[in-house]
Amino acid sequence: MSPGNTWRKALLIAICTPLASCSATRFAYDNADTALRFMVASYLDLDAEQTEDLRQRVVQFHQWHRQNELPAYAALMRSASERASRGITAEDVDWGFSNLRARYRKFAAQAAEDAAPVLATLAPAQIAALEHRFAENNQKRRRAQVKRMLERFRDFAGDLTPDQEARVERFALAHEGHVALRFEDRQNWQREVIEVLKQRRQAQELGRRLAETFSVPELRRSETFLNEDKRWDEDLGRLIVELDRSLSPAQRAHVVRRLADYANDFAALAGEKEAA
Repeated sequence: MSPGNTWRKALLIAICTPLASCSATRFAYDNADTALRFMVASYLDLDAEQTEDLRQRVVQFHQWHRQNELPAYAALMRSASERASRGITAEDVDWGFSNLRARYRKFAAQAAEDAAPVLATLAPAQIAALEHRFAENNQKRRRAQVKRMLERFRDFAGDLTPDQEARVERFALAHEGHVALRFEDRQNWQREVIEVLKQRRQAQELGRRLAETFSVPELRRSETFLNEDKRWDEDLGRLIVELDRSLSPAQRAHVVRRLADYANDFAALAGEKEAA
């Protein structure tokens, strides 16, 4: 897992990791800073001083996230639950995509800026090791797209009917080219990060440049990628609306309850006195 994906993993823990109970979600989040340090350590060969500096910065980032982002996640999930209860529309899907993209970009940019003072101290050998691990991880990266998508939909809707599964499979197969483009974009991001690290920038400038790779990824993306990404969003939006219309009462109740549970968890983790 690359540093970029490390931060994504922490975000998934905070937003939508499928867990068995509310207490499990809260336990995972409360220990996310420790998990994050282990994941970063698997990619970066840090010395003792760098490791301690990173530990303190991860703790600070976790506190920032709890205070600033979790309340927003709770509000997002409450609204999503309400929308799901009355039936998802194309406008709801656009709203969801826009909010999730904005939240992720803010999260990742903040993480990059917070980590920059440690990353600015990396020696050439440490950067070379990171580059090597990027390459190793890329070899393990390709997995079945259909399986991942089915698991995500099942997490929110429960068991799917054969027709619902077939719809997801058709979507995934129709967008295999987009998956390849995303893998290529991931590699381009990795090369950009390595190049920025090799330039030996000051921490503040390094943080700004790394944050920009997350907050404005369009700067590195080709017109082909942007067009395919737009088509992916549009087709996925239609798939979500179609699946929503096919939900049984039990499935809809599962979706509404799942989203409401996440809202309650995020509110509790943020320290709100009352979780809706």
